[in-house]
Amino acid sequence: MVRRTMNDHSILPHGGVAPTGGPWRIHHAREIVVLASPIVLSMISHTMMWTVDTIFLGRYSSLALGAAGLGGVLTWAAYSLFNNLSRINGTFVAQAHGKGDDEAVSHYTWQAIHLSIVTGLLLTLLGHFSLPLLRLTGNPADVVDATYTYVRWRTVSAVFTQIGFALLGYFQGRRDVRTPMWIAIFANALNAVLDLWLIFGWEGISIGGRRLLAVPEMGIAGASIATSISVVVNTVLMAAVILADRSQRRRYRIHVPRRPDLGALRNMIRVGLPSTLEGFIDMCSFSLFTVLVGRAGAIQLAASQITVQLLSFSFMPMWGLTSAGAVLVGNWVGAGRPDVAARYGRQVYKLGLLYCLVLAVLFYLFRGGIFRIFTPDPAILVFGAGLALVASVFQVGDGMRMVGSGLLTGAGDTRSVLLITAAVMWGIFLPLTWLLVVRGGGDVRVAWLGGAACYALEAVLLYGRFRRGGWQRMDIFRAGSGTPV
Repeated sequence: MVRRTMNDHSILPHGGVAPTGGPWRIHHAREIVVLASPIVLSMISHTMMWTVDTIFLGRYSSLALGAAGLGGVLTWAAYSLFNNLSRINGTFVAQAHGKGDDEAVSHYTWQAIHLSIVTGLLLTLLGHFSLPLLRLTGNPADVVDATYTYVRWRTVSAVFTQIGFALLGYFQGRRDVRTPMWIAIFANALNAVLDLWLIFGWEGISIGGRRLLAVPEMGIAGASIATSISVVVNTVLMAAVILADRSQRRRYRIHVPRRPDLGALRNMIRVGLPSTLEGFIDMCSFSLFTVLVGRAGAIQLAASQITVQLLSFSFMPMWGLTSAGAVLVGNWVGAGRPDVAARYGRQVYKLGLLYCLVLAVLFYLFRGGIFRIFTPDPAILVFGAGLALVASVFQVGDGMRMVGSGLLTGAGDTRSVLLITAAVMWGIFLPLTWLLVVRGGGDVRVAWLGGAACYALEAVLLYGRFRRGGWQRMDIFRAGSGTPV
């Protein structure tokens, strides 16, 4: 087993001298931001895939816009069955990196790849046979058919999506955040080009009497195919970089395939399964929320989808900051310094709150015209200003709950995150949405306001768990884990 000591500054900087200053001062801000910024840019890039789809489809038809929103949420809900099982590789890599255990870094990455192949194939099958399930949503037949088209083509790339999460954990856990950032930016640019080409069609170019690159107008199918192609390219490029780097081959021997290891797989499932269930509960609850809103018609569904896109500009940067926090917590827990991990976690909370408050002000200032970026439809724009105001409140609670979930997951405390999420989402969020929308006849603005209250409550409960510090005693590498020695 290859191990490196804490004296190796390439593993962890700043040996943990306790900072001084008032409670509102943000310590280690530069270090956190340097680590988080490429992740944020990468996440924004991924967000832009869906955003670009939405912008183009909003100019194609309201039906396609609403169906892509519903299809995207339902697809991600299905993916959330397994997403965090692939992502949990980042926790294992971060803590192994903190320990200086290079062999465990590559060993657990290969176990995550094995899991990703299996789960990705299951998701592809689920997407292909999803039409009967989509009919159960109660949406109009034309919306269901268009949604199925989106889901079927989107899940073709499910294996590459899951492997991509596993490889992303390998990069981020080792604090190499720039490589996946540049790859994600390239994949996003490719998606924009493919969207324009496939959604609206193109007559091609004539060379030597032959017409090349001509495609028919494909609408919502074109948007979904473009995204799937871009996902495949993103994952393939990450794998190519790993295999081509001689230093990584020497240090981690990552190019040498590892067989499935039942002990290591049990460890990943033990830690990752609660996180996976938490992600599934979260996305499933939000999908049911979208279905309930969709019963009011395609216009309100489309307005809700644009709200999701607005929130993505909060969600993905916050996810980037959260990922950086999870890496820092994982590194320091692995290094045997949970006190330093807690200190970094508090600073991530402060940065996250500052970002959310700034974004809330921007949403408020531009509430009158922000929906016009996505659609010119006057029926949808009626909801614009009100939903922008609700989104400004919603994203604060959403961002803070993400920070709490990420920090606890970085330490391996995934079970508490699961219990809190299940209690809020199933015990309050869904019943409240039903009461407000179905029973009370409220519109999309009322539904989103109720959701904002629930997400704020979850954020408070997760912060309480972080403050109590039980996560500092977690051990994800149990005896008999199967890690090579």
